[in-house]
Amino acid sequence: MKKRYWIVLFVAVASIGLFLNLGNFFDVSQEPKQSDIIVSLGGDNGSRIKKTLELYDNNMSKSGKIILTGVDGFDHGMKLYELDWRADYLAKKGVSHQNIVFNTKAKNTMEEIQFIKRYMLANHLHSVMFVTDPPHSRRIRFFASEVAKYKDANISYRVVATNDAWWDRDHYYRNPDAVIFVLNESIKLSYYYLLNLFGKLHEN
Repeated sequence: MKKRYWIVLFVAVASIGLFLNLGNFFDVSQEPKQSDIIVSLGGDNGSRIKKTLELYDNNMSKSGKIILTGVDGFDHGMKLYELDWRADYLAKKGVSHQNIVFNTKAKNTMEEIQFIKRYMLANHLHSVMFVTDPPHSRRIRFFASEVAKYKDANISYRVVATNDAWWDRDHYYRNPDAVIFVLNESIKLSYYYLLNLFGKLHEN
């Protein structure tokens, strides 16, 4: 009985320690570095496109272009920048429409990462900065490294975090929104990791 007690106590302490450190595990974002292109990933609440513009205004895109993923292209009779509020925001801040590239095909993060690889290879680009929320960065690195295999294609990438006031990697558990985000990422990353482990993930 005493042995079982210590096992339960050990598991409880280990679980708490793991939970408290999930912020540092999921946030593997990096400092910005000038790259061939900047990618603002979909699912944005405003912080991603603002960070993208900040990087763009600091000449971080060598090609002078920004890729917007997660764009709804359902109405082909309209110009895409009129359909996407992020593109409209960039245009109003002085970014030329010609420098905004749209992806209307990708339905999730993995497909976004795969699209970017194909676009870069087709346009002879070799470095990219992904802009996303801090705890989303681990999953992006997983897709880029393990699924799309950027390194094998001679593509370097960096994941740059947004300036979110709600995020603190060391004390994320103090903010309910951050906790929900981390728990969602835990489920999604585990799911894709298992699919990859059993050979169910393939590059499109």
